[in-house]
Amino acid sequence: MHLAKVGHNVCLLDTDFHGPSIITFFRKDPRTQWLNEYLLDDAPLENCLEEISSQLGITGKLFVGFADPSASAIETNIRINEKMSFKMLKNLMKIGKQLEGSSYNVDYLILDSSPGTTYSTVNAMVTTQTSLFIVKLSNADLLGTSQMIAGLNKQLKSRSLVLANLIPKSVIQDQAIISQLQSLIENKFTQDIQNKYVDFIGWIPIDESLIQTEFLEAVKTLQNKNSSRLIYTLKQPDHSFSTTLVGLIPIIFEEND
Repeated sequence: MHLAKVGHNVCLLDTDFHGPSIITFFRKDPRTQWLNEYLLDDAPLENCLEEISSQLGITGKLFVGFADPSASAIETNIRINEKMSFKMLKNLMKIGKQLEGSSYNVDYLILDSSPGTTYSTVNAMVTTQTSLFIVKLSNADLLGTSQMIAGLNKQLKSRSLVLANLIPKSVIQDQAIISQLQSLIENKFTQDIQNKYVDFIGWIPIDESLIQTEFLEAVKTLQNKNSSRLIYTLKQPDHSFSTTLVGLIPIIFEEND
């Protein structure tokens, strides 16, 4: 969202077909087909991307490919076989070329994938230049992520970055604790992954206001009221969550400015 806000053309694809979440941030036009239909049924790409910058009032173009959140679509993806996965990979690899054309002129292509080693997640990893793994500081998450990267060592040709999520704001403000944690995390991943080097790039803070906002929106959903998740970089650009994410952009995309 920040990249599009400052004038870049961005395409965001929801390839988390087991738990689609991008649709919870935006209003989808019912005429737009699902990304599933492009990858599995060869629907035209232009029918499966929605340009939503006008509804958000931002300068750059933001194209979004939504994953189908219906139970039947999720069940289909759970049962995907190797042949179907290969078809999805072929179609996914075509997207980059199409988005470079004058119809889109996209500067950044970002894929949101599901955790674990599903077909769709592996396809996303082998398609992109950089894989960003977002982990919580819990035993299960750290162990699972490091073992997943180690298991995908041969397939992962891209840069591998690790970002710690949901870190209490008070902890991040203590430089001594942060330095110690960073060293421990890097040692853990180096130990588990061995010859595959992974860059640890930082921390995403969380505070009471962010937790409360997410909670209240979830309650609206339970009450069948209109609800949409807050896009912090757009609505609260000065929040520590927003400024942290914006500060990480040059690292993630290997940019100098």
